[in-house]
Amino acid sequence: MTSQTTEIGLFLRRWLAHPLRVGAIMPSSRALARLVARNAVTSPDDTVVELGAGTGTVTRALVEAGLDEGRLVLIELDRDLVAYLRRRFPSATVIEGDASRPYDILPRDSIGKVDTVISGIPALQFPLEKQRQFIGQCFAAMRADGQLLQYTYSLASPLPTAPLKLSGKRLGLAFANVPPAHLWGYTPLEGSGIGEAAAGEAAE
Repeated sequence: MTSQTTEIGLFLRRWLAHPLRVGAIMPSSRALARLVARNAVTSPDDTVVELGAGTGTVTRALVEAGLDEGRLVLIELDRDLVAYLRRRFPSATVIEGDASRPYDILPRDSIGKVDTVISGIPALQFPLEKQRQFIGQCFAAMRADGQLLQYTYSLASPLPTAPLKLSGKRLGLAFANVPPAHLWGYTPLEGSGIGEAAAGEAAE
């Protein structure tokens, strides 16, 4: 059985078990995974956090693009997918937990050292206040020049940039995905203070 067939079978079983928890109808395609990797990996020594790692399609592309597997932190809510990821990427740090709150559950020695957070969770569906909390959690974990990558099936930005004080740019389209997926990159606007509130709440 091929790796892709295994991934699709596992994904569909988890989707049938928890249809509201899984944000996609199919695993990410190789085309989308390569698009994400091109925009995420600048050095083998980057520290990358993947939110909602699923069956690891994007994870595999990151490693193939040259990222040291040991520099990867994967956050996934589904227990069966967590077990699968741990077997498939034994050098990565795989965490079972709520991917919308990465700052709260990342290892403390990772905080402030993350170069890129990749989000495969459906942030577009969050209400504005939860979106604000989500990006605060992401940027609180990053270096000052870190970036958030979010892939989405929507034509528009999945995060409203003005209310959230973000600079956003569409980085590409993976047409060979079901459905076609767009990749967006975000950084905080200067002086926005994004991330400070999340870090302050955790310190209390």
